[in-house]
Amino acid sequence: MQRIHNEKSINLTLSLIYGIVILFIMAELTPAFTLVLAALCLWNFILTLMNKSKPGALLANILAGLCLVLLLYDIGFSDSVTLFVAMLILSSLFKLLQAKSKKHYQTIVLLSFFSLSTVYLFSQSIIATLSVSALYVLNFAALALIEAKHNLKIASKQSLKMLFIALPVAVFLLLFLPKLPAFWQLPGPKLAKTGLSESVNPFDIAKLSNSDELVFRAKLATANPPSAPYYWRAIIHDEFDGSTWLVSDLLKSQQRKQSTSTTNTASDTQYSIIAEPSAKPWLFGLNKAYSTNRNVKTTEQGLLIRKRYLSNNINYQVKSTALDNSQLTKLQRYQNTKLTDAQQNNLRSQQLAFDLFKKNDTDRAFFSALTEYFANQGFSYTLTPEPMTSQDTIDEFMFSNKRGFCGHYASAAAFMFRAVGIPARVVSGYLGGELNEKDDYLSVYQYDAHAWVEVHIADEGWQIFDATAVVSPERLNGSLSQMQSLNNEFTNNLEFSLLRFNQIPGFNWLRLNLENLDYKWTNWVLGFDQQKQSSLLKALFGNNQLWKISLFVILTVIGIFIVYFIYLNWPKKSAESEHRLAQDFMNIANWCDKNGLNHADNLTPQQYLRQASEHFPEKKSYLLQFAQLYSDVRYKGDEFTEQRKKHSHDLVKLIKAKTKRIL
Repeated sequence: MQRIHNEKSINLTLSLIYGIVILFIMAELTPAFTLVLAALCLWNFILTLMNKSKPGALLANILAGLCLVLLLYDIGFSDSVTLFVAMLILSSLFKLLQAKSKKHYQTIVLLSFFSLSTVYLFSQSIIATLSVSALYVLNFAALALIEAKHNLKIASKQSLKMLFIALPVAVFLLLFLPKLPAFWQLPGPKLAKTGLSESVNPFDIAKLSNSDELVFRAKLATANPPSAPYYWRAIIHDEFDGSTWLVSDLLKSQQRKQSTSTTNTASDTQYSIIAEPSAKPWLFGLNKAYSTNRNVKTTEQGLLIRKRYLSNNINYQVKSTALDNSQLTKLQRYQNTKLTDAQQNNLRSQQLAFDLFKKNDTDRAFFSALTEYFANQGFSYTLTPEPMTSQDTIDEFMFSNKRGFCGHYASAAAFMFRAVGIPARVVSGYLGGELNEKDDYLSVYQYDAHAWVEVHIADEGWQIFDATAVVSPERLNGSLSQMQSLNNEFTNNLEFSLLRFNQIPGFNWLRLNLENLDYKWTNWVLGFDQQKQSSLLKALFGNNQLWKISLFVILTVIGIFIVYFIYLNWPKKSAESEHRLAQDFMNIANWCDKNGLNHADNLTPQQYLRQASEHFPEKKSYLLQFAQLYSDVRYKGDEFTEQRKKHSHDLVKLIKAKTKRIL
């Protein structure tokens, strides 16, 4: 079995690489299996530091079998991507625990390249990219150490040098390589673990305030931008079962069709959206939105749906117009007023609706009366609503609790509109967003999730009714994170995040700058799609200039190969002159020349140092020590460690120092 010289450095490096990979994917794994992987990584790290022997094959195989059972039990077969990633990392760590030969370590380093690449299945942010790039450098260094005798520092420098050489080529390929669709794809991983759902339960919406996961960014156009408040529509819920608002089968069938009608009027507002990867296809737009992006479907209700590539960012342009003001058909009116079985519950709320309608017997008058009721009856807005367990949850909220999240208000209001025969539906999406003043874009997070009501008013069409705007008007401005009245409740409700420390100026500055950096990365790199590439090439080469593009690419590739060939064949300094020890020898030789001993060209360094020791007897001990050090490093091939470097430096100083005159 062929042993390697740098086994300790390689083990520590690979343990570090896998430890950081586990940190990046831990959100996708169960806590139990994450602890198992972390324990394996730590075990190998400790064994290496303490120079202990690795576990035998029998023990390792038994442990691997137990871990595999735990993996299948915790993750199962439903999420094939996460299962594949977990099995890859588990097998690599067990292989590392048993690695002893060159071939073993070569296999593990190869597996590490795949393991590092799996991080991009779950995160493509600038932080993830920089971290994985640094780990690639370390992995290449570990590969070099398998065959070389030098240390990790030198191997890392060489790896980093190669990365910088490859970077311009990578940028060139990104800009000019034709962007073809993938020939095949893995099924998308589970992304956006929290998010909107087809069924709206008030408590489901409230739970989203715990997450600071980015949902999308919106760049408002300078010409005719939309005005606040920003109600980002995603899903329409037109069916109520007594406790939950759902998407009816009729509406689902309508949304499967691509809308053929588009508007193009001077009143259309314009903006662009960069949506994060998601497990669901819904996209976001204001009012009645439509997009010409070929990967986006526009429905008749003005909603936007992603057609494919759920695991990728998507950048799409949007135009919006006012909500539909046309009259409803009989089927549409029935679909948006029916309560069916829900009519048997929440009788007090129904009676309240009837009483208000008697006094305000038009759609618009009832709309205003219900708004005033929410404003004057002591309702309040909270991120932590109390559970309501009775069958009459709307009655309990309207008459007893009166504290709720947006879902409570939307559910109650839509129910009361329908109770008096006014068409209404619940819409879920997001409200507002945090404005980045430097680059003028909005960042919308999961905690900005919102639910409101769209009511069809006779002769006016669909109108937004949002009781939250009455109860807590501050919520209409900016993001939920910027509500001063709910700051303590909001930060205590969040999971660990820099946003919890937004009252500390330094942390808030760091958070905003990291967010802005990630926006630029997403917009310029991840969002550089075929459309943007076509625009760039058109700006550089004009229309119908395919031959110019081809010629430019061919000449650039030839130029790269020529430059690289010159670089490889450029005359380099001899290894001796580049070595630090050789430089110290030349310093000694120059000192000897100045003090009367000429450097003969036909002498080797060893011969010259022995001659110098005879010529300068007071320096003989130092010169002979340097000669021995030179022989060990330059001829025997011993490592030029930091200790030897310091010894060489000290000897040069002692040789060049003036000898004290003895009286």
